[in-house]
Amino acid sequence: MNSSTSTFTKVLTWLLMGVSVVLTVLFFSGEKNTDTVQPFILWAYLLFAVATISALLFPVYFFIRNPKNAAKSLVGLGSVVILFFVGYIFADATPIPSPTQNPNLSNPTILLISDTGLIVTYLMFGLALLLMVYTGIRSVFHK
Repeated sequence: MNSSTSTFTKVLTWLLMGVSVVLTVLFFSGEKNTDTVQPFILWAYLLFAVATISALLFPVYFFIRNPKNAAKSLVGLGSVVILFFVGYIFADATPIPSPTQNPNLSNPTILLISDTGLIVTYLMFGLALLLMVYTGIRSVFHK
């Protein structure tokens, strides 16, 4: 990162932090009703938008600047996509019997999405454990 980009990032960070601190002090020092809470909600939306835009634009910028690293990142992203595809294949949309008759427990779309998320979580946890065991064993033999 060059000097002007670094300076801009630091100034923007301190500016956002300063406004957030001032708004936090105002929030906790005043009374809370619908009219006084609205600016804080808008500020939270603005911070969320800045974070989202930054999370989308900075990787694209660094991919353009470093194409070799982009290929490595795309391999990682592709493996995550494969994990989600495997999770989706194993997901089950069988309705769940419930005494409350919750419609979400019989909605096949919700059941597929939640089951996919659970399966992917289990797969990533298992993969993390295997990689920790592998690095532990590898470090014993590569001393």
